[in-house]
Amino acid sequence: MDILASIGNFIIFQVLDQAPIFLGIITLVGLLLQKTPAGEVFEGVIKTIVGMLILNAGADLISNTITPVMQLLNDVVGVNGVMPMNEAAFAVGMSTMSETVVSIFVLGFIIHLAMVFLMPKKDMKNVYLTAHMMLYLALFLALSINCILGLQGMPLIVTCAILAALYWTFTPAIPRALGKKYFGEDFTLGHAAQFGTLIGALCGKLFGKHAEDEDAENIKLPGGLYLFQDVTLALSLIMPILFVIIGLVVGQGQVETLSGSQNWVIFLIMEGLKFAAGVSIMLSGVRMFLNSIIPAFKGISEKLIPNSVPALDCPVLYPFSPSGAMFGFLGSIPAGIIVCLLTVALGSSVVVFPSPIILFFDGCTVGVFGNKYGGWKGALLGGFVSSFIAHLGIIALYPMMGSLFGTGLMLSNIDYAVFWLPVLFVIKLIAGIA
Repeated sequence: MDILASIGNFIIFQVLDQAPIFLGIITLVGLLLQKTPAGEVFEGVIKTIVGMLILNAGADLISNTITPVMQLLNDVVGVNGVMPMNEAAFAVGMSTMSETVVSIFVLGFIIHLAMVFLMPKKDMKNVYLTAHMMLYLALFLALSINCILGLQGMPLIVTCAILAALYWTFTPAIPRALGKKYFGEDFTLGHAAQFGTLIGALCGKLFGKHAEDEDAENIKLPGGLYLFQDVTLALSLIMPILFVIIGLVVGQGQVETLSGSQNWVIFLIMEGLKFAAGVSIMLSGVRMFLNSIIPAFKGISEKLIPNSVPALDCPVLYPFSPSGAMFGFLGSIPAGIIVCLLTVALGSSVVVFPSPIILFFDGCTVGVFGNKYGGWKGALLGGFVSSFIAHLGIIALYPMMGSLFGTGLMLSNIDYAVFWLPVLFVIKLIAGIA
């Protein structure tokens, strides 16, 4: 028995506890079930593992640049500065909760597939396949439910897996219903902007009478705006400026405790660029492991659930209204800045910096729906409203993030504020009554 226990402990705590190996095993199982050729199986498993290791390397660089600077801001000004960015927050969170997060991800996906299989209505047969968004949600729930209820181990995994599965199963029906007139029904959205599409449609309806006459596709935008489609480039512009602003707030002397003999302004600029470099490294890892693990999940779902529709990442929508997406992005920018200034002016203990993820990815997604329902005005207003709510919600969400709180990083996207924040408050209320 001791030998079996030792073997079990080794597998659980030395093998499965390593997220790259765990995800590699998942890829292996998925590809083998599809009878994939041995060479492709080997390639898929290795790229999944190496991709996760690259992600971790990028995360270390991000954490090593942003944490000391944010800590200075926290110590000197007495506030928690936070940059909402999924990839960076995920990578840092995974350093302490990888086993739990991956377990939630796998169990939640199995429950999700079972629920979709049992759905009687065709409109509800949507298989959520955006693996990175699923992993982000798994981390978000693991952190928040642990913080609110104090759950750990299997109770935490099962609770979070059920919550995640419910979200993955039911929310893709929202953009599918709103978009089938414009995009067809070959796919739907699988993202954390499901309720953002509803915001876009509702804002668009305010201008619905002029939707066709004021279609954003009939308006030419400056070509430079399309540069912000590149997250690395956007961060290379935003982060050095943000770090220098923080440096001006905390003072030259404080920054020099980090910069040493290097000029403090040059130090901050370089740290901002290192942050962007870390994100670039991390994204290359994300792409590598997703390109391997998604076919494994997609193949399984197609075999198990015929007549289902894939729920995919938000960029699949942008070609249906490129200019609408850009107007949504433009509307998002002032909202993010306003929330940041408000948190400073009102003395909030959490200062929320404009998030490139919320501004671009959420903004563009909301803009597509806003434009379809109300032209460029709908896209612009939808982007503004969505961004304002998403950034504002982080003030309440950030303190619930357990070990992520105080790192200067936070998970982003509109659905965390619109859907999950009320859910967490209800759970907290029920727990308090019980």
